[in-house]
Amino acid sequence: MTFDFEAQKARTEAIWEELSLAHELPAEARVDLQFIPGTNADAVEFMGWLEDNGFEVEHYPPDEDADPDDEDNAETIEVQTATMPLNPDAIHAVERRCTEAALRFGWLPDGWGFMVE
Repeated sequence: MTFDFEAQKARTEAIWEELSLAHELPAEARVDLQFIPGTNADAVEFMGWLEDNGFEVEHYPPDEDADPDDEDNAETIEVQTATMPLNPDAIHAVERRCTEAALRFGWLPDGWGFMVE
């Protein structure tokens, strides 16, 4: 599968610009990345790689009682970094690193955010 990392970087920069215009952003924060399953997604292996590389990981399976066509009910893996510099280049560096691993294990990036501690 080919993935367009330049487009991902451009989206990150655009989101950063939008957030920067609306809010005063902190210099540091924990970055939170979300991933959804693609073809042949292996949650166990992906989560293992993430944990082995120092990330905190949460796995959210879909709600079995929800409507199967509800797009908001997708299985999700959420990844948190340690506190790090918060700027577009730093965010994209961690986003790219995790996305490269995600793609190897059948997962797709689904956005990012940040948390200030």
